[in-house]
Amino acid sequence: NKKILLKDMDFQVLGELFYLANKYCLDTLKDSIVQEVLSRKIATDQVLQVTKVGEANAHLEKFSDALYQICTSFLIENADSAMEICDNEEVGEENSFTLHRMLARVNRTKKSLPPPAPVCGNCKHEHCLNEEMLTINNFVAGSLIGYIDYDDDDFKRRAVQHDGSQVTYTFNDTDKLFVADISRFKFRC
Repeated sequence: NKKILLKDMDFQVLGELFYLANKYCLDTLKDSIVQEVLSRKIATDQVLQVTKVGEANAHLEKFSDALYQICTSFLIENADSAMEICDNEEVGEENSFTLHRMLARVNRTKKSLPPPAPVCGNCKHEHCLNEEMLTINNFVAGSLIGYIDYDDDDFKRRAVQHDGSQVTYTFNDTDKLFVADISRFKFRC
């Protein structure tokens, strides 16, 4: 009656356990194994091994997809590691085909990812904060700001810093600094 943790098992053992969970319809265990796999971080030297376990367990779709997902995520985030793996493998070796299939999967995944959301050049937020109140939580040094009271204010005020309740700003691109209450300003994107 020893308790064994999933985090202590290697990918090969997790694959065998997933097979048994699949065979005996233990959906909770299957989900736990998939979550465990997805929670793991891998290193460059593990990519081929994990990919091979995924290929060997291709009939266990959820499990192999989870393995491919962590490999793909790692290679997308660490492109230099992919080059290092290619450099260490000889063309035509057994691992060469596995690596080729994995890199093809990475390429397909990258193409299907949504493009990054555009970020406002002024307030540096995905959802532009034009006309929104300036606060210490959304403060961005260098952003254009304006007084809340003036809608047609054509003066350029650029936020420099804040100390919590006060904002320091420049006026019309001069070097002279002004200080005022942060609650009096809004973004002018």
